[in-house]
Amino acid sequence: MKTGIPVGEGRLRQVDPGLMRALVLSAPDDASQLGRMDIVRMPIPVPGPTEVLVRVELCGICGTDFDACRFHPDRTPRFGGPLDLPVVLGHEASGEVAGIGELVTRVRPRDLVALESVLACGYCDTCLGGRRNQCENAFLAGLTAPGALAEYVVVPQTACHRLNPLSDEGWSREDTLLAGALLEPLGCVYNALFVEGGGIRPGERVTIHGLGPLGLFAGLLCRIAGASRVVGLEPEAERRELAARLGFTACFDPAGAPPGELDAEVHVEASGDPASTLPVIERHLRPGGRVVLVSRTDVPALIDTNPWVSNAARLVGSRGHCGALFPLLLKVFAAGQLDPRAVVGKTLSLEDTPELLSEGIVSAVGKIVVRIARHTAP
Repeated sequence: MKTGIPVGEGRLRQVDPGLMRALVLSAPDDASQLGRMDIVRMPIPVPGPTEVLVRVELCGICGTDFDACRFHPDRTPRFGGPLDLPVVLGHEASGEVAGIGELVTRVRPRDLVALESVLACGYCDTCLGGRRNQCENAFLAGLTAPGALAEYVVVPQTACHRLNPLSDEGWSREDTLLAGALLEPLGCVYNALFVEGGGIRPGERVTIHGLGPLGLFAGLLCRIAGASRVVGLEPEAERRELAARLGFTACFDPAGAPPGELDAEVHVEASGDPASTLPVIERHLRPGGRVVLVSRTDVPALIDTNPWVSNAARLVGSRGHCGALFPLLLKVFAAGQLDPRAVVGKTLSLEDTPELLSEGIVSAVGKIVVRIARHTAP
């Protein structure tokens, strides 16, 4: 299996100062449509000169993780993005700095940090143009590079963000790390809505299609930004109930939603099923409306161009996050505008994670977080 991430200074060095546990995804052994998920013991990585070794404390589970584990009968991935197997899963992480390379200046040992998942090279034309999340040479933690469903992970120092703004405000270590583990998915939604999507104007209406974690985060950020009305569409009753508790204006089952409630200047596709949601969205576009995609799928969706032309509406794609957003979101947490505990639905151990990923995400409510117990030390 891969033992390092090609980045600016080359391949990470691996030695054997100890072993760590990690959840490794491999291709199916046979015609199964579910990949192999094994908790393995592997060498603890050693950081290069500009890299950081992080002892992972918490790692969120994303719809991407569920999708990456599923395959077509011909063993090709169902996941719509890049995937390089075998790979250590996990890309929504927080933890404590356990070691640093000799040239690292951004963090210090024992700092609590949140990690970016898009590991950009920093020197391609796209990076230099300010789009590091679309880096031409990017490695994606947990998909094409070793991820954070492990006791330790090595990342470039540019992917580490200190969580001091929260600890300085008196946040507990636990809540600080929990907020840190939410920064990556929150950053993806923030990037989609406010960078690529152009933002929410105070008073605009928003309809969220799908109330998994990304849909919940989209609604919360839109309320903070001044949306006058945030409506959620979701077939699972428990997800609708959580969104209502978090302050959504109204939540409906798509099968019985009152048509008059769905018109909005901004629609967010967070269901992962645009083939079903786009026809609904097209009926409820407003002049100058925007539709933001925050989920992936391997199923093509048909678009009726007439409503888009008539409303001069925009369909906006967005990939990942941009690290410059993490400090902004830390300020949102520090100001009390988001409570990380309110969106967490389940916390489990690394050993329980393969079973969860095997079951599927259809009925999961709130954010799922894995707590990585400390069994080894570098």
